[in-house]
Amino acid sequence: MSVGRALTVHLLVSFALIALTFNATSQPWIADVAVDHVVDSLVRKWLLWTLALANLAGALVVAALPSSRRGAFIARHAALSLFVPVVLLLLRSGPGLLAGQLGALYVALIVAVALHLLWGLWDALAGIGDRTAAALLGAVALAVFLALLPYHRAVQPTASDEPHYLLIVQSLLYDRDLDLRNDYEGDRYRVFYPDRLPDMHGIEVGRAVYPIRDLGLPIAAAVPFAVGGRTGVLAVICVLGALLAAQLFLLARDLGFRRESAFVAAALASFTHPVLTYTTQIYPELAIALIFATVARLLRRGRATGWQALALASALTALLPLLSTRAWLIAAPVALVAGLFGILAPLSLAERARRGVAAGAPFVAIVGALAVANGAMFGVYLPSAGYYIIRDQQQVLAYTPQVGGLGLLFDRVFGLVGRAPIYLLALLGLGALWARRRTHGATLLVLAAGWLAYFAYIASIAYWWADGSPPSRYLLGSIPFLVVALAGGLDLLAAVPWRALAASGVAALAGTSAFVAYVYAVLPNIRYDLALDIRARNGSGQLWDHLGRVFRPEPGRVLPSLVTLDAASIALALAWAALGVVLIAAGFRMAARGARRSVPLA
Repeated sequence: MSVGRALTVHLLVSFALIALTFNATSQPWIADVAVDHVVDSLVRKWLLWTLALANLAGALVVAALPSSRRGAFIARHAALSLFVPVVLLLLRSGPGLLAGQLGALYVALIVAVALHLLWGLWDALAGIGDRTAAALLGAVALAVFLALLPYHRAVQPTASDEPHYLLIVQSLLYDRDLDLRNDYEGDRYRVFYPDRLPDMHGIEVGRAVYPIRDLGLPIAAAVPFAVGGRTGVLAVICVLGALLAAQLFLLARDLGFRRESAFVAAALASFTHPVLTYTTQIYPELAIALIFATVARLLRRGRATGWQALALASALTALLPLLSTRAWLIAAPVALVAGLFGILAPLSLAERARRGVAAGAPFVAIVGALAVANGAMFGVYLPSAGYYIIRDQQQVLAYTPQVGGLGLLFDRVFGLVGRAPIYLLALLGLGALWARRRTHGATLLVLAAGWLAYFAYIASIAYWWADGSPPSRYLLGSIPFLVVALAGGLDLLAAVPWRALAASGVAALAGTSAFVAYVYAVLPNIRYDLALDIRARNGSGQLWDHLGRVFRPEPGRVLPSLVTLDAASIALALAWAALGVVLIAAGFRMAARGARRSVPLA
C-alpha cells in the first residue's frame, strides 16, 4: 500500500470512528454514566482529545512504515478506536461511574494507544534514519503525555512546591515584580490551589518577600500560564518530556548502541516512572534532564567540537543553576569539561583562545547575570543567594552518602528501583559504557562527570528523598546517564546465547515498571509521601499500602526503608547493594567478553 493511499485510508477510518465516538458521547444517557463533572468531562471531551492525538501520531507512523506493514497497522488502529464507542455502549445499561473507575479505563485506553503506536514505530525502525526515529518517538510521547494531562489536571491538585512556582509566575505576570508578599497575603493563587497556602517560600528583605525558589521555571512558564493557566504550563512540561524522549534515543545512538536497544531504553524511560510521572508535575527537573542530555550530545566530538557547539553548550549549561540550585553539581563539572575541550585541542594558540572564550564566556555571562539579579533582591551578589542566606536555618549536608545513595536507588518509599525496576539493567550496562570509553570518551566524560558529582551530592544531603513530591525527583535531572546505561544493559543481553531467558527477564522488569506507572497514572495522589509519616508508623508508603490490599505478601517489604533504618532494613539494604555489585561485575565481564569476540584473530 502506497504512502498516499495508506494516509487516505487512515484519515477516513479515523474520521469515521471519531464521528462515531462523538455521537456516542453526545447521547443523553451519558448523564447517567457521568455521575460527577470529572467523569462528564472525560467522557464528553477528553476521549475525543485522546483519539485525535492518537490519530495524528498514527498518521506519522503510517508514513514511516514499510508498505507491507501499513495495512496491519491501520486495521489495529481501527479496532482500538472502535473499542471506545463499544465500551460506552456497554456502560449504558450499567451503574454510574466514579472518577476513579472511569480514570482506570481512560488511562488503560492511553496505555493501549501507546503500545499500538510504539509497535508501529518498532516495525518502521529498520527503514528510517535515527533522527526520523527520534522525532517519531518524541511525537508518540507527546501524544501520550498530552492525553494523560487532562485527567491528572482534573483529579490532582497542585502540591508541595508546585503552587509556589506558579505563584512566582503570577507575580511576574500581574505585578511585574518578584515581591511575593501581596501574592501570599492575597488569594488569587486559588485558581491553582484549593485552600490557603500553609507556608511562605520566600525570604523577607525589609517589607518585600523574594522567592527562594529558583527563577528559571517561573520565567519559562510565564507565557504558557498567561495563555492557559496551570494547564498551559503542564502542556509545556509535556513538550519537554517529548523532547527528552527524542534526545535520549539519539544520545544512546551517539554511544554506538544498537538501534533496537536505544529505542527500547528511550521508550521504557519515557513511559515509566519518573519521566512519565513528572510530565504532569510543575517542577524544573525534566528541563534539567533535557539540557543535560543536549549538552552531552553537543560535546560528543570532544576536543574536535566546533566553537559554535561549545558556545551553545556553555550557554545551556549555565541555565542549569537558573532552574535549580542543586543542578550546580551537574553544571560545574560539565562546564569544566567543556572548557577543557575548548583549550586542549591541538590547534594554534589563537584558535584555542577563541575556543576557550566560546566555552567559557556564555557560562560566565549568564551566571553573572543571575548573581546580579540575586544582588538586586537580597543584597548578596551570588548566583544562588537565597539558599546561601538561609544556610543556617536548614540542615543540608548529612554526610551519609552510603545511606542516601542506597536510598535513592532501593528505598521502599522513595527509591527508583521499587517503582521502575527496569533500571536494574542500568547497573548491568555500566560495563558497556566503560567498554566505550575509548571510542566515545567525550560523551561519557560529560555524562559521568555530571552524574557522579550530582549523585554524590544528593546522596549526602539530609533530605535526599525530596518528600512532598513524587519519588525520584532529585534523580530525574541526571536520568540521561541511567538511560544510556540501560541501553547498554539491553545491548549486552541482546548478545548472550540465552536470549530467550534474557528477554523474559527484561519483559518482567519492563512489565512491572509499566504496571507501577499505570497505578501512578490512575491514582496520581498516592505518589506523595512524607518522611515524617513513614518514620512515625514505619510504613511502606501509599503505593505499597494500596497494592498490598491485592498482593500478598506486600511487595514493598522486599525493599529496605532507608528513612527508618531498622535492623531488617539494614539487612535488606546490604542484600540489594550486593545485588547491585553482582550486576555491575556481570556487566563488566559480559562487556569484556564481547570486546574479545569482536577482535579478529591473527
